Amino acid sequence: GKFSMSSPSSFIVSKKNRIVMKDMSGATTTEANNSQSISKEDLKFFTVKQLKEKIKEMNLPIKTSHLKLKGDIIDFLFEQYSKNLVNHDNDENHTIESLVSGHKPNAVETEAAVMNVDKPVEQQRRRRTPLPPLTNNNANNNIAKPKGPSSPKDIIFEQVLKLYPPLNEIQSVIKAKEAGENSVDDLETMLSLNPNVLKGLTGLGDMDTRQKYHPMLTNLTSSDLDIVTAGTASCVPGVTRGVSCTALRLQWRRSKSKDGATTGGIWIFDCGESTQLQIQRTGSIRPGKISKIFITHAHGDHSFGLPGLLCIMGQDRDRDGPPLEIYGPEGLRMWLRTSIRYSVSRIVPPYRVHELMDIPMAPEWKQGRYGNRYLHELDPRSRGNKRKSQWGTQGLAGEDPASWISRAPMLNIEASPQFGEIEGGRDIYPIYNHPKCVDGAPIWEVEDEGDVKVFAAPMSHGVPCVGYVVDEENKPGRLRNDLVEPIVTRNFKALKESGMRAPMKVMAVIKDLPVGGSYTFPDGTTIYQKDVVEPARDGRKIVICGDTADSRAIGGLAMGADVLIHEATNAFLNGIDKDTSRKM
Repeated sequence: GKFSMSSPSSFIVSKKNRIVMKDMSGATTTEANNSQSISKEDLKFFTVKQLKEKIKEMNLPIKTSHLKLKGDIIDFLFEQYSKNLVNHDNDENHTIESLVSGHKPNAVETEAAVMNVDKPVEQQRRRRTPLPPLTNNNANNNIAKPKGPSSPKDIIFEQVLKLYPPLNEIQSVIKAKEAGENSVDDLETMLSLNPNVLKGLTGLGDMDTRQKYHPMLTNLTSSDLDIVTAGTASCVPGVTRGVSCTALRLQWRRSKSKDGATTGGIWIFDCGESTQLQIQRTGSIRPGKISKIFITHAHGDHSFGLPGLLCIMGQDRDRDGPPLEIYGPEGLRMWLRTSIRYSVSRIVPPYRVHELMDIPMAPEWKQGRYGNRYLHELDPRSRGNKRKSQWGTQGLAGEDPASWISRAPMLNIEASPQFGEIEGGRDIYPIYNHPKCVDGAPIWEVEDEGDVKVFAAPMSHGVPCVGYVVDEENKPGRLRNDLVEPIVTRNFKALKESGMRAPMKVMAVIKDLPVGGSYTFPDGTTIYQKDVVEPARDGRKIVICGDTADSRAIGGLAMGADVLIHEATNAFLNGIDKDTSRKM
């Protein structure tokens, strides 16, 4: 194809796949001008759109719509140039117009450029159409620039990269591309050859690459209790992560009870917008296995995903099974009932809502002139007070007649099984004299299932908000099978003759012996509980706080926690955050 030129010289394709500047007499340019030669690597700095425009202007009789990748487009251009040279008397020094310049040749230049071309006149004219120049904005960016001292954020970023080899590998390719050492095609090729790398960077739960490389997780053994963070973003979901949603998987409770109902499953804490998408992206959370949902407060990034999640759960759940239990602040029941009724969502599973009543606002949140609340004083101790103000009863239903919690009881919408809601939802009232209350803040005893208890305490936030504490009861010690099993095997025949149909079940009897108890086998061997049963294991404690400027009220309940999940939207990081007005 013919491209216009800005001077009486043109490019030819050399055997090394470089476009080299030649003058019209066939002589090469001076050494000074040799720096203008363009290689395939140079063309990679042009955008795909610019290169496609060049192909379009060539008016080729073949289809080029299959060319998608930048590397394929560049290879195609050079192939066409090479064919053009072969077709014209196989002259290696035959010229083609500049790929870079947009200058329209004069009559003399045109005559000299096409005098040896055996092409139809109309095709020659069509290919001599001047093209806009390809401006190489990156041509001057290959010079290494001196790098200043790393900022604290850069240092942390580099440290994180070292922890995750897949991230480090991708970052090295990106840096090489920025330095002009390769192209974005190398990154695409790497990801196409290693799909697990990209899957690990975008996956959730068991597919998250952090499962393999994070220092807190690399040495973990299998557990019957684990946590999956399905969403961590604030305010609105992004393309790479969703808003607040944490799943607690209670693996030991997956078995079915005597009546056939599943007693175990997954507990969800907060259900922000896009939660149903995040859950579908991970195999760690099955919608049909979710048995409880806990909402910390009414803000949309913690509750907007609840109706949608119920709809997807209804497609993967036995409607004759136990109902889904939902817990949250006062007003949640009527809000959810209205949302499902308005959208005619009959597909939702059977559920019931338990409301935490009379959640007070923290004393540092004051009511403004127009009914809204603002953070009046973050830390009263800064003004000489020895301790923070005591929690009271501000912000309760009825204080603001226009608030949802004040208006919801007035709505005349009854529960309907046709829309999933069944009877049995409780109103859970606060306890102000609980031994673990802090600064006069109340505590709610949300749920007690024997082996696991759930408590709640208020958070300092702009709307009524709570944090939850999941407290597991102590578990009995494990049986030393290595000590007991040989004795049982030795007495197997005698135990069966004594009427025990399954002699190995005697091990369960020994495990359940009371402290100080013993068991004597038929051969006279006596074993004592203290010798073959390990000490009781401490129960685990998980604390999940809602949005808060201060979580002091949950301090009593959270003491000794194994895991604390706390939002950090406006947290102050010393040495990283600059020009902040207040350190937290």
